[in-house]
Formats: sequence, C-alpha cells, structure tokens
Amino acid sequence: MFGTHLDIAAAGKPWPTPDAAYALAPSITSEITWVAYTARDFGHLSSPREYWLRKAAVFDRIALTEQQRTFTVAGSDTTDADATADDTARRLLALDEAAGLEPGGSSDGICSPDHPNSVRDPRGYVRQEYALWIKHQ
Repeated sequence: MFGTHLDIAAAGKPWPTPDAAYALAPSITSEITWVAYTARDFGHLSSPREYWLRKAAVFDRIALTEQQRTFTVAGSDTTDADATADDTARRLLALDEAAGLEPGGSSDGICSPDHPNSVRDPRGYVRQEYALWIKHQ
C-alpha cells in the first residue's frame, strides 16, 4: 500500500507503484461509468478536480493494461492508450498548478504539480494524487 511521503522518499522512488496507487480503486468498468456519467453534468460541477483525477487515473490504468499491444501511434513507441493517459494526466497537472494546490490537495504528497518530477512524469503525479485521494474516501 502507498505509504507516507517519507516512506516513498526514503525508498528513493518519487511515485507509488501502479499496484499501490490503485489498490483501493474500483474496477476500471466502474470508474469509466462514473467518468462518463459525470461528464454529462461537467458544466455544473462545483469542482472539476475529482473528475479529472479519476479520469486520469482510469486512463492510466487502461494504458498499463495495454502496454503489451503492438499498435502504436505513428512514429512513436507509445500506444494510443498511453497518449490518452499522458494527455489527461497533463490536464490534471495544469488544473492543479492553476489552482496553486500542494500535493494531494494539501501537503501530504512529495511532489507538487509544478515539481520537475511531475512535469517529467505526469502519470506518476496522477498515481500520487489518486493514492492520497482514495485513502480518504
């Protein structure tokens, strides 16, 4: 399970592993359903962060399951699922940075949205934020 930011930093790893980050996550099908349902009312959301966080996390999970596929974006080593997960992760980063959020929406994480590790690996940032969010649900 995802430990404290000190546990992660002590291990020399900036992000929780996918298994640790998504250990408490609902099924991919359940999350896709939530994202689709919530997207219908997106204009009425008081805070879009949960939507973008859950969408980025489910796209990351889908991309992780698709890593063995041979279909790739033309001229790239990434799959379509990887590209979509990366784009959605960057959307969450931009939203959090614009809001001036600290990691985890507070100060529990180790990397803020504008941290070089976050910019370099936006999907790692999604895993950090999802692990922090889900443990409070």
